[in-house]
Amino acid sequence: MLRRRDLVREVLDDDASFRLLCSLAAAAQARNGRENRRIAALVPQGRRGLAPAMARYGELQERHARLLTGLLADCGPEPAEVPPEADHAALLERRGSCPAHARMRCGQPLSERDVLAHLAHGHAASARAAGWLARLAGYAFARPGAGEAVREVCRAEREYLAWCREGMLGFARAGHVAAVELVLRENALAEARAHRDAALAVLARTGHLLGWSMARSVVLEGGVQARYAYERLVGRHRAVRLDPLPVLPVLPVLPVLPALPALPALPEPGRGPDPEAEPDSEAEPGNGAGAWPGDAATASPGA
Repeated sequence: MLRRRDLVREVLDDDASFRLLCSLAAAAQARNGRENRRIAALVPQGRRGLAPAMARYGELQERHARLLTGLLADCGPEPAEVPPEADHAALLERRGSCPAHARMRCGQPLSERDVLAHLAHGHAASARAAGWLARLAGYAFARPGAGEAVREVCRAEREYLAWCREGMLGFARAGHVAAVELVLRENALAEARAHRDAALAVLARTGHLLGWSMARSVVLEGGVQARYAYERLVGRHRAVRLDPLPVLPVLPVLPVLPALPALPALPEPGRGPDPEAEPDSEAEPGNGAGAWPGDAATASPGA
């Protein structure tokens, strides 16, 4: 029986397969970082508020690409060759789910719809990456620095995923709910196909490196196909649904209350009434003006 934990442990402990996975992840981070930085410079005027964060995430992704490449020092002098059929980022881009990339290479200006498509493209890719990295973060890596690198990239992917979602919610608030759902659906389906093809290619290459039997490879490939069928039939509905924005309650306007009158000054403790003060003609005999109830009970005998 194949267990996911044992399978992941086998792949991560082997130098050749670990080198392949790190090279694939570094290539994807580098490509996504370049695209984010270049698209940030072409964002139209109406959405310029998204450009600084988009450029910052692009720089962060390129930094993570260098971080992942640095993990390969013990596995070989250079990163492994990335097979074109296993490059998830390149496959997703070639599916045509994000026209902003093609327009950018042709030097054409971007529209707001292109920016929305880029956000949906990043949302689909980051959702997949964040899910896998979250599962990998729970494993105890024997390689120094690998666990910290995975957790750092996982946090960044989750932040980028939340930012893409917030950007699409901004389009939805502006009345483009149908357009948001359309690009989400297109990118979710394109990402599912790209993930299936890339996963099958990675399994084939990893099986060759680790010497897997034909039966084991067939079972694992069947699992990838079953996952793809599930995402086509069920999972994609969750990927295209935006949570409704909470409606803020309208607080009632409270009336302005009149100012309270000032309280009279209290005498200092242990100090009797001022002998030079004039007696109050309306005060009761034996009580000074402003006397508190119970003062007579505390007065000295014979006063």
